[in-house]
Amino acid sequence: MLEQMFKEDPDNIPDSWLEVEDEDTPSESSQPPDTDGVPPAAYDHDFWDPLLDEHLGASDVAEVMAGIQVPKTAPHIIHCTTGNAFDHTVLLSGEETTDWKKDLNFHGVHQRERPHGQSSSKSTSTPHSDGSTRTPYSMYTDRPQQSTPIPPVRETRPLSEISDEEFDVPPLFDDISYEADDVPDLNFDDPDEEPTVGKLYASKQDCQIALAIYAIKERFHFRQTRTTRHSFVLSCHDTHCDWRILAQELTTCGYYTIKKANLVHICPFESRDLYKRRATSKVIAHVYRSRYGEPNVGPKSAQLQQMVLEDLRVSASYMKCHRAKGKAIENTIGNPEESYLDIASYFERLKATNPDTVTAIETELDNLNQTRFLYAFLSFGASIHGFRRVRPVLIIDGTHLSGKYKGVLLTASGQDGNFQVFPLAFAVVDGETDEAWHWFLTKVERIIADSNTLTIISDRHASILKAKQIVFPKAHHGACIVHIMRNVVSRYKNKGLAKMVCAAAFSYRRKDFNDHFGKIRVANADCAKYLEDIGTAKWTRTYFSGNRYNLLTSNVAEQLNNALRKARPSPIVELFMFIQRMLTRWFSARRTKSAKHRGSATPEVEAVMQTHIRLTKGSNISNITNWSYQVKGVFGHNNTVSLDNKVCTCQVFQKLKIPCGHALLAADSIGLPHSNLFGDCYKTQTWRETYSGVIYPEAPLGDHDIPPAIDSLALQPPKTRRPSGRPKENRIPSTGEIQVNKHNLCLSYSLTSDLTCKILLFRSQR
Repeated sequence: MLEQMFKEDPDNIPDSWLEVEDEDTPSESSQPPDTDGVPPAAYDHDFWDPLLDEHLGASDVAEVMAGIQVPKTAPHIIHCTTGNAFDHTVLLSGEETTDWKKDLNFHGVHQRERPHGQSSSKSTSTPHSDGSTRTPYSMYTDRPQQSTPIPPVRETRPLSEISDEEFDVPPLFDDISYEADDVPDLNFDDPDEEPTVGKLYASKQDCQIALAIYAIKERFHFRQTRTTRHSFVLSCHDTHCDWRILAQELTTCGYYTIKKANLVHICPFESRDLYKRRATSKVIAHVYRSRYGEPNVGPKSAQLQQMVLEDLRVSASYMKCHRAKGKAIENTIGNPEESYLDIASYFERLKATNPDTVTAIETELDNLNQTRFLYAFLSFGASIHGFRRVRPVLIIDGTHLSGKYKGVLLTASGQDGNFQVFPLAFAVVDGETDEAWHWFLTKVERIIADSNTLTIISDRHASILKAKQIVFPKAHHGACIVHIMRNVVSRYKNKGLAKMVCAAAFSYRRKDFNDHFGKIRVANADCAKYLEDIGTAKWTRTYFSGNRYNLLTSNVAEQLNNALRKARPSPIVELFMFIQRMLTRWFSARRTKSAKHRGSATPEVEAVMQTHIRLTKGSNISNITNWSYQVKGVFGHNNTVSLDNKVCTCQVFQKLKIPCGHALLAADSIGLPHSNLFGDCYKTQTWRETYSGVIYPEAPLGDHDIPPAIDSLALQPPKTRRPSGRPKENRIPSTGEIQVNKHNLCLSYSLTSDLTCKILLFRSQR
């Protein structure tokens, strides 16, 4: 084929077809395919050419459409540019090749990108299997060889090599840092917007919206002059202009097509200012949905308003952009009202594939005797069984949803032996009220029994404290130190007080706490009185009667809320589906990670023990009994450690249940393995058993019998519909929490940074 084209017109041969073959390219790939004397079948150039040029320009679609057999050793490269966690380069259809030299297709239709910096040819001839060489076509012509720079190539990985660990959250020992997502630019450029005759649209609405976008881009106004059941006619707003478009429905498939079109305007330019009326919320929603694969993570309404003004030169109100974003999200993730009708059926199908899963739905009757949604609860069986192997610390929190209907997502979570958040239970309620928290904790009590060994950590919300006292009276309750420091900064306008409170809260020994609290009393007696009224045992590590381990804040729950941020505007079924998919990835990633780990302790616990050893480097050890030792530090501070009782006078050993540096030095002196010192919850075997369960998606519709009572349940949305007007975007503070400005908020979080905790730990061990 190339030889024939060269003989007829050598100047029109594409440059990409004149590439020199590599030395190790198989000779079979250099020969044109054998079509057995049958000419290739023709294909629709009008339909396929734009796709081949713009989206699939480096693929073999043209050969497939023409009936030519393409070698299967040339895999496709698909670059995903959605901007989310699934943004990877994927190899499809074909065997994976590791040598880029084998990726050259002589027919010029499929050619993979080469590594940056390597030339496309090594010599002027290519050897064949029979020893002969082929001279490139560029040597037969006087056309100069042009060297074009090769752009950098993204790392290419097969889909099978993409691990679920990339979707997991990092371990959290001391605190959490948040990252701000960059908002991508809105791009309205579409090279194929011209409403040519024969162009197809999926529906009548899509056709009208596409023509409205075309009118906005070309800056003219039209009116719909005639409408029937299966067609409509658009005319220019100026009655003297001949611009016309006839769109008609195809009866065979329901698509709409441009039947006739006269796109020439003879009206004056000054009469076209009314084109701005075409920028309705439906049009903006269509453009918004087409540009963002996940509308929930797109720009906010104010940012969308600015983008529409800059790109389309159309001034749209804030509420119009807000409605447009809501319509785009609704078209993508479903209708909120219909979601409440499906929630009971979804829970039944979810329990069919996940044994021991606990679900509950609370309803109420309105004035019209209609059943309305009130509460919903979900806890997977794999989470219930896995929570029995983690430390008995429960962190509860609530975050407000931002969908069409008001609501709060309540979460109960813990932390596994590798310091990663372990979700246990979720509930959607109408608000953080006494009734809602009592109902939620009652459902959690079915999973975790109340006992003296259980610790509950939360903020100082009055409803939480009241519900905890009723449902979990035996459990110990600890207050989040971050919320307390926020209040200290806001109440007393003294940054130094917050640092003192942090130092006092993180102190291990009573002497260190008393020294720090004495400084607080001297600096501000009212602040000391405020902390005493809260209860010293509530917010300090030293006087807490239960076991808090390393958990002095509720940032584990904040980390979980941050991971669920994208699902907050979603309907209720989509919210729980997002939770299911997230937990499935987390369990899979951690199950794989724990299976590969070979140490006796989890990776994060090993890192903590290495830090403890570094802090006690250079200490001297003297024997007291067979299991008791005295460790003298480099600054002369003495600590006594008892290996059999797993205690040390520095209090780190018994508070964290992780051996301190003194205990590790004493164990090394007698050859005692470190695995005999830390708790069972930190062992690798326990870590593996924590994620031994699997979380499956719900059963497909029709594959599981739904009880008639649930199938016929017409559950109406709650009464808590969001009011009209500009929505609130600022965080709503909980009861007992005083809002502070952004600077003070950053200060309070930075006080519990990793460096500060290590300094406090070093001081306590001295």
